[in-house]
Amino acid sequence: MVSQTKDFEEKIRKRHSLPEAIVIDCQPIGYPFYVLNLDLTYLANRNLELLEEYIMKCIVNNLNKLEEIAGFLGIDNDILERVLSKLISDDIVIRNNGFQLTEKGQDALQQQTILSPLSDSRTFYLDGLSGKLIDNFSLNKFDVKKYPNNCISKVIKKPRKDNIEDIIDYYQDIERYLQNSVSNKNVELIQVNKIEKVYPEWHEVLLVLYKSNPNDSEIEYEIFSRNSIQKDYRETIEKLYGEGKKILDPIFQDMKQDNTCNQSFTEIVSSIKDEDVKNVEQISAKISSLNDPDSFTDKNTSVKEEKQKLEKQLEQIKTQTRISEVIHTTELREYLFKALKEAKNRVMIVSPWIKSNVVNREFLSTLEETLKRKVQIHIIYGYKETPGSMKNDTWSINQLENLAHNYKNLNFQKTTNSHRKQIVCDDKFAIVTSFNFLSFRADPNLTYRDELGVVLKDKQTIEDLFNSAINLVKLK
Repeated sequence: MVSQTKDFEEKIRKRHSLPEAIVIDCQPIGYPFYVLNLDLTYLANRNLELLEEYIMKCIVNNLNKLEEIAGFLGIDNDILERVLSKLISDDIVIRNNGFQLTEKGQDALQQQTILSPLSDSRTFYLDGLSGKLIDNFSLNKFDVKKYPNNCISKVIKKPRKDNIEDIIDYYQDIERYLQNSVSNKNVELIQVNKIEKVYPEWHEVLLVLYKSNPNDSEIEYEIFSRNSIQKDYRETIEKLYGEGKKILDPIFQDMKQDNTCNQSFTEIVSSIKDEDVKNVEQISAKISSLNDPDSFTDKNTSVKEEKQKLEKQLEQIKTQTRISEVIHTTELREYLFKALKEAKNRVMIVSPWIKSNVVNREFLSTLEETLKRKVQIHIIYGYKETPGSMKNDTWSINQLENLAHNYKNLNFQKTTNSHRKQIVCDDKFAIVTSFNFLSFRADPNLTYRDELGVVLKDKQTIEDLFNSAINLVKLK
């Protein structure tokens, strides 16, 4: 999903010339279509256009003057002259005391009279918003059961099964598609015999919310299908909004709720600057090195003075940034157990995925001991499921559900809209990190992967992080 988001950002930046555009959310939605199965009768492999045939029949029946043919068919002289010019150039008609058919023309007209009508069933797709009819569509079906609130409501009225008049406006489109589907373009639709089937389907597209730049308060959207921006869909939806039909508003509202519950978390994370994290690490490392008796300092400065100076500097940064400590991969796992073992009132763990190599018997045993001490524990997990995304382990989830059944002070819940990773321990500390607490073990004997976390000890910040995560499951 991360690579897909980056791909969306690149396409949005390129299309709209927004080099700083960032994607803030992405959700599958269903775009409505009607599937029509039609029983048709038509003539195929015609060598003559319909008007050419009628003009030639007039000539055979002794209507061989321009005015006579135009009057009989009820067409303008200009149109008639244009068709006759083509027939003459094709050596089908000659002008000789009026118009006459050549031998080639007689054979062509004879061929038209022996064509047999064809009956066929064809499938067409009617756009439920724009009313556009298409004949060939790779419909990636949207899972309505999985996302029942994410279907766009249809605007175009559903054609009725036994009412041919409901699609009479599409006859020219149907004939054109028939012409494209056979080797000879001269196809004449005689009639639509009946609508055999008509039913709605939803094409899965992705609604992507983005900002023009990270500091922009306004949220824009784009619609993707098969990783390409769907310009036609976007134009149709904008046209409907102009008519007062705000078909995306219910979906926007749900997505805004998702983002609202992440607002406090986002504000806290965005306040943590890379430069501040680096400064805390560097100064902490210097203080640590001064504890080494062999450490080198300026001749005129004692180790004690240098250490006091750095500690004062570090304290100022901590006060300004709320960063108490910067920790890395294996330390993050240690803090997870530290929270469970030291908490007196509450522990919160938020992690997108759960794996049995982490939520194992050791973890479950430590968790149960914490529950026995009457500590209130909140475990929140889950992320939007997409093809190819990580899957949770059933065994671990079952074990946690069993504990939640046996201990009322364990609140184990799933959300579908958060990628955050955090820990809260009482009002002592909170951690925000890139580390997946419940799916990454950080075994130093395995392939090393550096993950960084920031320890926060400001009580209001801790409370904001706790409440923000609780809202993830309240609003789902």
